[in-house]
Amino acid sequence: MFALLGTIQFKLITYFDGIEVNKATKFARHEVLDGKPILQRTGDELDEISIELAFHDYYCDPATELKRLDDARLAAEAMPLIWGNGVVEGQFVIEKLRVTGQTATRFGKLTSVSASVSLIEYVEPQVPVEAARARKKQKAPARKKGRSKKVTGTKVTRPGTTTIKNKDGVEFTKITRN
Repeated sequence: MFALLGTIQFKLITYFDGIEVNKATKFARHEVLDGKPILQRTGDELDEISIELAFHDYYCDPATELKRLDDARLAAEAMPLIWGNGVVEGQFVIEKLRVTGQTATRFGKLTSVSASVSLIEYVEPQVPVEAARARKKQKAPARKKGRSKKVTGTKVTRPGTTTIKNKDGVEFTKITRN
């Protein structure tokens, strides 16, 4: 086995015909007065992998193999890409499938086909900070009713403040946390 994409197996001797891997980094250009622009790294691009395959009716049914690939493309689901040595490259989706018929029978059935499968890396979306806070707040234990921390002789004037009268009869406003 050369590689495994989800449940689709690419065999080294029978299917594999070449591979191209593209990895890139993004940079922002900041223009400066009377000088060359300054680059700032902003992150990595998604990895792209193109696998060249060859199908021949001598060792497989090209139409069946192409249907499996096209069904996986249409499903648009992320699948793990695992190389033959056991290294997991990551989660990928099939972005493009390019097929070229090489030979066919006199009745039009393809007997030899070359295909190019373009894969693009799939990364789980990051949870925004506000959503994470809301989720954390929902999981927090609720305050029990009737166990308030109010001091006798106090009145709430506006949210977040309390007016308190001390033992000498002097009123002052205290900022409180709810």
